Amino acid sequence: MPHSAIDTARRFYETVFQPGAIDTASQFIADGFVDHAPWPGQPPTRDGFEAGALEMYRAFPDLAIRPVKLFEEDARVAAVVRISGTHHGEFMGHAGTGRAFEIDAVDILRIEDGKLAEHWGVIDVGQMLAQLRLSPAA
Repeated sequence: MPHSAIDTARRFYETVFQPGAIDTASQFIADGFVDHAPWPGQPPTRDGFEAGALEMYRAFPDLAIRPVKLFEEDARVAAVVRISGTHHGEFMGHAGTGRAFEIDAVDILRIEDGKLAEHWGVIDVGQMLAQLRLSPAA
């Protein structure tokens, strides 16, 4: 029996966003995946998504992205997620500080054949930088 879109999204967050598990992303992301909110400097593809996530894990080795609330309509899932981590590696031009952050973000995922086909997302990087006591890179 196929998983619902919301089950796929929940499994994606709970599996991929564990320290050291980013290599599991290909199990959940379709080959033709399009990221409408790619990480800066990355292409809007599955490879770009994985590269952006690896960049985050290098900066925040304990990075966690947990679903707080998931809503499903048709093949789309809107997700409120809680993102947290401790800054140990370079991030946006800043060396690790040892400071932690915790913010909420919003994702919209389109699921097709049990995999993520598209992603839209909004993250409050300003709040994240404020918690880390960093200024935006110039």
